[in-house]
Amino acid sequence: MRTQVPALAVTTFLLFAAPLVHADEPVKSTSADLDGDGKPEAISIQWKEGDSQFVLKVGAATLRGKADDTEVHGVTVIDIDGGDKWKEVSVHTGLTDSDASSTIYGFDGKALRELGRVRALSEVRGNAIVLSDSWMGFWNRREKYALDRKAWKLTLVPQELYYVGVETSVKQSFPIVRSRTDSAPVANLAQSSKILVLAASIGPKDKEPWYLVKSSTGLLGWTRQRDLAEKTDLPWAG
Repeated sequence: MRTQVPALAVTTFLLFAAPLVHADEPVKSTSADLDGDGKPEAISIQWKEGDSQFVLKVGAATLRGKADDTEVHGVTVIDIDGGDKWKEVSVHTGLTDSDASSTIYGFDGKALRELGRVRALSEVRGNAIVLSDSWMGFWNRREKYALDRKAWKLTLVPQELYYVGVETSVKQSFPIVRSRTDSAPVANLAQSSKILVLAASIGPKDKEPWYLVKSSTGLLGWTRQRDLAEKTDLPWAG
């Protein structure tokens, strides 16, 4: 016998389960209660086309900023932590996915304060966490930032590895090695075989990422980005 689930229960589950994904289009002006005093502040941003300089205004507060020689697109209002009284404003810049950036500001009732800068605002769930994606040629590097409200700062949460999860075919045989510090081969990947790129390691001194690869025979080993770029069918895109 098939059990019927009430429509209201399903709807309620979906409302609680669905992430609050940041998807608003940037605008030049809007209004919102950023400091939780019950009164909305007028929010606006001004810039000249092709100029990386901008002027952000919230109420009577003014901030002059620079977007690292990329174009300004506008602002959006977000709520990083639904458990506190504040909301935040994000300035969006960049021409492409590779140079996109969002600088996030808080307003304490008197002045604007920079909380931090992320690449893309991929998910803002209201749980004091921002998830941000950076395009890496054939995969998105997802990073987590945690809000420290006392310090008024977004802090990057370090990861040893980044998940990739992309399958491809080998065009030319190449070895995968034991570790990032041990070049002894684990296996030589066979031409035309399928491999799964599981994870990436991007150290501060690395000129290119290391990738953890699973062979068609179930063996794990590491390889450099140049081998994946030159010897596999990965769909690289800038």
